[in-house]
Amino acid sequence: MVLDGGAKGAGAAAPDPVVLPSIPMTSLGTAHPSRIELKADSGTLRNGQTAVLTATANTTVTGTGLSIEIFDDTAGMLVAACAQGSRCAVGYTANSGIHNFAAFVTPATAQRPDKAISLASNQVSVGWLNSAIQVSKKVVGQGQAVTLTASSTIDVRSSGRWLEIYDLTAGTRLTYCTRGTVCTTSFKQTTGGVHEIVGYVTGQPEAVSSPVYVTWLGVSLSATSIGPNTGGTVYLKATTNVDLTDTPWVVGVYDQQGHLVDHACKTGTACSVRGWMSTGVTPSYVAYIGALPPAPSTLGGKLVHAATSAAQLPLVDVQAKSDLIQPTHLLWGVDSCKAFTGDPSGHEVFWDVVRGFGTPNFWGRYLTDTVCPALSSTEVALAAQYHMGILPIYNDYNCSNVSYYETGRGYAVEATAAAARIGIPKGRLIVIDIEPPGAACPGAAAVDSGFIEGWFDGVTHAGYVPGYYGNGTAGSEFASAWCTAVASAPNIATGSDLWSFEPSLLGAYAKTGAPSYSPYDPGCAGNMEAWQYQIGSNSPDGDVDSDEALSTLPLWYP
Repeated sequence: MVLDGGAKGAGAAAPDPVVLPSIPMTSLGTAHPSRIELKADSGTLRNGQTAVLTATANTTVTGTGLSIEIFDDTAGMLVAACAQGSRCAVGYTANSGIHNFAAFVTPATAQRPDKAISLASNQVSVGWLNSAIQVSKKVVGQGQAVTLTASSTIDVRSSGRWLEIYDLTAGTRLTYCTRGTVCTTSFKQTTGGVHEIVGYVTGQPEAVSSPVYVTWLGVSLSATSIGPNTGGTVYLKATTNVDLTDTPWVVGVYDQQGHLVDHACKTGTACSVRGWMSTGVTPSYVAYIGALPPAPSTLGGKLVHAATSAAQLPLVDVQAKSDLIQPTHLLWGVDSCKAFTGDPSGHEVFWDVVRGFGTPNFWGRYLTDTVCPALSSTEVALAAQYHMGILPIYNDYNCSNVSYYETGRGYAVEATAAAARIGIPKGRLIVIDIEPPGAACPGAAAVDSGFIEGWFDGVTHAGYVPGYYGNGTAGSEFASAWCTAVASAPNIATGSDLWSFEPSLLGAYAKTGAPSYSPYDPGCAGNMEAWQYQIGSNSPDGDVDSDEALSTLPLWYP
């Protein structure tokens, strides 16, 4: 940017070298400046901003064969040259740090002139402010410390600023320094999670570094028994907050005797294993992230190692552990578009299901009159009579309209208002129906992370628990949008529940012969709490879909 005639803009290429006359300026005549002053419009700027440098001589250089030139002494380059007038100004942006400038009245040159043949100005310093942060390790175990080092391109003491290290995730300042260009601190967390941390230079202007993300390893564990509360197979799933494939660690599930259940897992973020519990005994389980013990080097040790069951080899170098849990159990239920009692068609769906399949533990029904009739007070009364849970569902007339935050938030407002009118207490689940793309819902493939986040925010704001009915298959339209959402907002994964309609099975399944609980998983964090394992068109009763759910699902029991 040229602010006066003849000045070169910032970053302009330097001209070819000029051969200077070997005589001092004083011999070139008397009509030349005797004084030159250099000023900058700011002493400190944010990185990338422009400083205006202005050199002013006490007389014009027009017709003298001389120029007013400005040099960046730090970078060793000419930044402006004016062959006319008494003033030369230029807008200049330098790399981060402090740069020293000087101006000269001199014969044209691309090199900083010798004072013997030029008139020199005062020196001006301009600081371009930037901050950076580094961390000693990006993934560590619970309770372990990392070293954080923030840096500034200028000494904060000289400019009256502070250099801080700030935890954006927790919203707290970790440390600050009032002098120098480097600030260091040690930081640790006793629970698993990811923290976003920046370096920050206070003042006007301020400077904020690009963030670093530090992950303290964490693992959660779910356990589900099939059938009664005690006895039978236990399905265990340990979920880590880091893919362990390229780490030194594995994840393993242990019972209360300290035995590894089934096997340890090395890849991905989920480890699913099966255990067994005897009738009358409710076991406890815990998951660990750690390293497998090294194989022994001696022959005797190898023989002992080979004779020892893998289930009795504990992990070493433990980095994280889950809470100690006992298994939940499975609930069997159905969902229907029709009212299960009092439907205008006269078809009493509830009694058909009881006679043909068994009495459901829960029933999924819709909250509002859209494609399906809304849940009625008659249905609520029947559910209360049979101690049956209700799984509240919300859908819209246009099943393709599942894009954008505002849409999801708007649906949440309507759904929670309907739930309150029906009498569903806060803390219960409300599920959004996200249908697969097809002839009925051609635009459903457009489901996005914004819609998922909008539904989550709206439902939680009203005091209910958000749920999502969708295709749980990894890589599906819904799963892709879900994983994008939880990557940017991990609280969505922990604060909501999933209901997958895949895999969808064929055949006839009564309550006593329901399949093993095995819904497809989206491939990222999330509470997969329910499974629609069969749709009505694939079952003996076309009016109902068959479902299983974990007993931890916050259903409404009127």
